[in-house]
Amino acid sequence: MSKAIKYHKSHTFKDLDGVKHTFVTQLYQVGVYGILDNNPALQGSFEPSAIVSMEKKMLRLEKDGIILDFSVGMPIKVTDESGFWEEVLD
Repeated sequence: MSKAIKYHKSHTFKDLDGVKHTFVTQLYQVGVYGILDNNPALQGSFEPSAIVSMEKKMLRLEKDGIILDFSVGMPIKVTDESGFWEEVLD
């Protein structure tokens, strides 16, 4: 049985120049699509666990003062128990 993974659908932060950045995700059966600042050059496919790792890293960067005002959007819980990624509805 696969373990469910919880991450957030969107993330925002400010860089040290005060510029706000947004990372938005969309779940697909083959992985998570993510795009930074709605820029096609900054998009890709990710495993849900990579999103969780990124969230932890962003929290460390905020704690270290490298980024500011990190926040997350709605949480989502997913599993690949069926062989494809799908949302787990409680």
